[in-house]
Amino acid sequence: MPHSHPIPYMLRENILTGNALWFLLLGGLSLLLIAYTFWRKRDPKLLALYLGLGAIAGYFENVVCIWLESYEYYPHILKDPYLDIVLGTYLSQVYYVTSVALFITAFHLRFRWALVFAGMFVGIEYGFLALGIYKLNWWHPGYTFIGLLLFFWISNKWYRLIQIESSRFVRWFTLVGINYILYGNVTVLPFFNHNYRFVGGFFELPERDTVTVLIIFMLVRGVIVATVCFYRLHWAILASVPIAIGAGILVLTHAHILTFKYEWCLWLFTSADTIVLICCFFFNRILSSRHRHPH
Repeated sequence: MPHSHPIPYMLRENILTGNALWFLLLGGLSLLLIAYTFWRKRDPKLLALYLGLGAIAGYFENVVCIWLESYEYYPHILKDPYLDIVLGTYLSQVYYVTSVALFITAFHLRFRWALVFAGMFVGIEYGFLALGIYKLNWWHPGYTFIGLLLFFWISNKWYRLIQIESSRFVRWFTLVGINYILYGNVTVLPFFNHNYRFVGGFFELPERDTVTVLIIFMLVRGVIVATVCFYRLHWAILASVPIAIGAGILVLTHAHILTFKYEWCLWLFTSADTIVLICCFFFNRILSSRHRHPH
């Protein structure tokens, strides 16, 4: 049963020095780039694109880094060594890479700029290796370069598809991505603070097992909410979705598959479905619009 003790302090001391400084610096630059892009363009479909790109990048990073252990980050921000690695992957894909893809697409930069930015990230990768804050297992920087070019192409293509009335599948897929990343952003801080745990039996390390089940759990919830919003079902059905998912969370808790340290975290999980449902309904209206935003 969850209780109400104070939240444990999971941050390392002096995080503004050493390894963390480089990750925080890139994070700050990424936020500035995102803010500048939205300030100049003011297109709500760009926000849908940004969230969708974050979902694709984050899911790819989870598969390649968390499941296949291709590389490891050492930001030295969190006390827990494994969660520190996970935080590095989260910052890398959800902010660093996605912000640049958004910038390239929003300003319609030519292919040579995609090459420049892909080369920049490879240079950062080699710099992180030299600083000892990044480790390659079986990954190679060449894969990063090719993967980023593909990611930038997907971003451009995706934006063109949603700028006009997109196909039903593209709209549904975009909603799934938006929901996935919103669920992740809502639950990520409690995760890094050890406030809840999933038991899936996939891996021996509890933190790795938790993030694996959490990825699946977020994807399933995202698909359910996206589907009911996409088909614009009756309001009674929409209202029943958070209730049904909340009941599922209680079942998982009763079965000890999902455990919470604090009662507020349980309420956060259950209220997240309502938050995501409202956001999904909003984005479905935006993506259904035929209006093309001026360049």
